[in-house]
Amino acid sequence: MSSKIDNVKLELTALLSKNPPDFGKILSLSNELAKLDPDHQRFFVDAKTLIHLGRDSIKDHSTALLELVKNSYDADAKNVDIEIFSITTDSIRVADNGFGMTEDELKNNWLRIGFSEKRQQKKSKLGRRKTGEKGIGRISTDRLGSQLEIRTKSKDSELTGIKLNWDDFDVEGKNISDIRVQLFKPDSISLPKLLGEDAKTGTEILISKQRQPWSKNNIENLYQELSALTPPFEDVVDFDISLINDIQPTISEKIDTNYLNAAEIEIEAYYDGKGSEIVYTYWDKYNKKEIIEKIDWQNLISKSNLKDSHDLSDSLRCGPVTLKLYFFLRESASVRDMDFNLSSLREFLDNNAGIKVYRDKIVVKPYGFPSSQFGYDWLELADRKAKDPAGLSRAENYRVTPNQLVGGVFITRDSNVELADSAAREGLVESEAFYDLRSLTLGSINMLESYRTKLIPKIKSSKAGTKKSSTETQTDKLIKALSNIEQDLDDINSDIQDSKDIDVDTKIKVQKNITNLSRTTSKVEKTITDLLNWNRTLSGLATIGISSAVFGHETEGSITQFKGSVSTAKLLLKRKEPNIEKALSELDKAIRYSKRVAAWGAYALTRVQREKRNKKNTNIKRTIESVVNELKPAFSAASISIDSILKNMFSNTYQMDIETILINLLTNSYTAATQKSGDRKIVITLSFKDKKKSKKSIIEGYMITVSDSGPGVSKEFSHRVFEPLFSTKLNPSKGSKSIGTGLGLTVVSSIVRDLKGEISFDQDPILKGARFKVWLPIEKKK
Repeated sequence: MSSKIDNVKLELTALLSKNPPDFGKILSLSNELAKLDPDHQRFFVDAKTLIHLGRDSIKDHSTALLELVKNSYDADAKNVDIEIFSITTDSIRVADNGFGMTEDELKNNWLRIGFSEKRQQKKSKLGRRKTGEKGIGRISTDRLGSQLEIRTKSKDSELTGIKLNWDDFDVEGKNISDIRVQLFKPDSISLPKLLGEDAKTGTEILISKQRQPWSKNNIENLYQELSALTPPFEDVVDFDISLINDIQPTISEKIDTNYLNAAEIEIEAYYDGKGSEIVYTYWDKYNKKEIIEKIDWQNLISKSNLKDSHDLSDSLRCGPVTLKLYFFLRESASVRDMDFNLSSLREFLDNNAGIKVYRDKIVVKPYGFPSSQFGYDWLELADRKAKDPAGLSRAENYRVTPNQLVGGVFITRDSNVELADSAAREGLVESEAFYDLRSLTLGSINMLESYRTKLIPKIKSSKAGTKKSSTETQTDKLIKALSNIEQDLDDINSDIQDSKDIDVDTKIKVQKNITNLSRTTSKVEKTITDLLNWNRTLSGLATIGISSAVFGHETEGSITQFKGSVSTAKLLLKRKEPNIEKALSELDKAIRYSKRVAAWGAYALTRVQREKRNKKNTNIKRTIESVVNELKPAFSAASISIDSILKNMFSNTYQMDIETILINLLTNSYTAATQKSGDRKIVITLSFKDKKKSKKSIIEGYMITVSDSGPGVSKEFSHRVFEPLFSTKLNPSKGSKSIGTGLGLTVVSSIVRDLKGEISFDQDPILKGARFKVWLPIEKKK
């Protein structure tokens, strides 16, 4: 008997040392020990323990709600409805059409903290591997709100339910068994429909008096987490989640897995948990057949340069793993022949970029979530890319950009026993097995990068096939086509007039129609020219608006100072003994401030003058100097110096276009320079720069560069700077809220393209900020 008592005591001691403790087993063993040993006293659990397990230990309300959805998954639900109303009714509803609970299961299982039948029955009737085994996920309802009502219906029982107030447990010195939980018979239950019909079984959870209000950002993050709860690239087609809320009502659509078809490369890695061999299968858009490659674990970590990351073993300690990676190009070629556009693809990537971990087809937070404080870049891909930003042309140093990668690491609870949950119910314990899993994932990304560099010849060939053979714009082609049509009509008319087989009346009719058509083509050409001039005017006006938004503070300050100086001068003159000297000094100040405002007004008015819209022989150097002189007062007020290194040159071009390009680039540099402390500086250069068209042909041109001492263009935004409405100008007082229009560089890019030029950017080697380079061809006046 004593040995049995000792064994129970040892088991009880072990349970008490676990975090979190299994209270169900502790109470059961305490009862058993009381029977075996009359001198033994059982444990009592303080009611407040539930508060620590639920409200205090679960990170946030999103994590708590995900726990309830996972319970619905374990209950074989096909559909889950989530309703969050913070503004109207202060309530949360989670309903599923799973197998529900009987009254006995509700009393003996759900109300028994620490109990989980999932430890004995690890798979559901549908074959799903159940996600939770600690038996405390139900307490997550306390994290969401104080009032809880559960209604449930199973196949073999009537509708039943419980009501409780979690705040009743938030008291000192009360035993958990002393708190009353009300069992009741609900009148009705509202469950998601199953195959279009009312569900016969399921559970409805109603929570009120919410602990924490939901913000729009919370709802967006929750939607992303719910969307990724089951992987978008796996066969989990029988579990749908709908989210309704009154905070951000526009969020309602599901992730469309068709986006995966736009991937340039797909890789699947498989490790069977035995030995050290990993099998890689590759698919890409350039080869018809899949490619299979095997690599040893030690070779992988050596090739991936991971030896110093942690104490790596000869074989993987994480157990069997399947890994899927999808690599995307965020460009228009990716969506050709797809049923969605580039904006939709980029939105999908922005919401789903990252490598997530899935256990039994259910996501494990926080790995791979953009909204997670530390989970998004658990592989440190952004730092990796920043340290070595080489492009594809430098194959040995090429690194993928994180926002081009979507993937999943697949493990199971039964096969990967070393990958255990952390005590906080978010993430895995960072054991040796976890680091092996992380290294395998990084090694697989390295394999993807190596594979992509091998595709360089095919990628270049593909791009060359779609590249335009001519630098002609669509407008040039249209005008050229109209000229050809007019020439053809003249030739046809000559043949008809010379023909002896055509009567005179027909010749007159043809002559008349061809003359009318010729006039029409002339009108079309004139209309196109007028439209181009109108577009040029609109670009100029847009530039005025953009620069006004940036320099508006300076103008507003000058107006305020002007008013202040005038008011002070009036007061000085109204005194019994007027102070004429001081009043004149204040009026002098007012005049200076008025000149600043007037200069800005003159600057704005001169931007769209008619003569600037005409193509003529333009002094590029003088045009740049004029713009710089007009803007210098605003830059000086912000302690920004502008240096110019300009060659004297002429080109037959539009003065307004050159000014618009320069003003937008200077506006960007102004904002950037104010974002860093120390010397604020901008440098403008103008130099001759010829380009090779072919081995025997050279295009004369010139280069305008604008460099600044700002922070430069972040690598993560480098592919988006020319996108319409995209801006990196942020308002520090409003967090990440943009204050830029997102139009400046789009306007510049459009003008440069129309002028048959090129635009690029990099880091200035001296100022260390951004350096924008615009190359334009020199046109001679005909």
